[in-house]
Amino acid sequence: MKKFLIPIFLIVALFLNGCNVNNIKTNKESLESIIPLVSRTKENPNEGNIKKINVSQLPEDKEESVTIEGVDYKVSYTLFDCSKLSPGFITYIPENMKTSINNFGDGSTTVRIETSKIINGQFLHDYDYIEITFLPRNVDKSYAIEKVKGLANKYKLKEEQKIFNWAIFQRNGVYGVIVLGEHEGRYFYIIIHSILESSDMFNPIAKNVIKEFIWVDTGTRL
Repeated sequence: MKKFLIPIFLIVALFLNGCNVNNIKTNKESLESIIPLVSRTKENPNEGNIKKINVSQLPEDKEESVTIEGVDYKVSYTLFDCSKLSPGFITYIPENMKTSINNFGDGSTTVRIETSKIINGQFLHDYDYIEITFLPRNVDKSYAIEKVKGLANKYKLKEEQKIFNWAIFQRNGVYGVIVLGEHEGRYFYIIIHSILESSDMFNPIAKNVIKEFIWVDTGTRL
């Protein structure tokens, strides 16, 4: 799936845009793949009873024991802090994933989280990644839906399997998922992309990154 391209007017480093990653070391001995995050936070199926999460009390890193093919690994995850964006959020990502943020001239913002895949000295940008794009504030629901429908068709994501309960609109396919949501009047969409060879490993990672997502202003999850 080709990455959706629009003119970029400004590319700014994460620390200048409100997104920070707490860099910590991971025991990667014999570990060549990114390991899915095992969340310590249980989801409450009754949305009306979900309590506000105090984001200031969240740990900066998590270490989990993960078993792969009968072998146990200690894997570290780091807090990804985008609290200064509008709307701001935080989540947890494996510490060996790269992050970036793009601000566009139309008022939209894209946060990108991707695996570190380097071949022949070149970093591959269309490998496995998550993109969270906030649409301009002046767009309405109908525009947002048509925008995401167009992207779903472009990327050949035509299946209508329900993956995220909070979604306004979602489509999925062999190479990923696109989902539309809304927070405090601003629409956003999330793209999860993986290549076929790594989808079994990356998709659980991506879904857990989204599962750990918390809005800073309300202290609630997606």
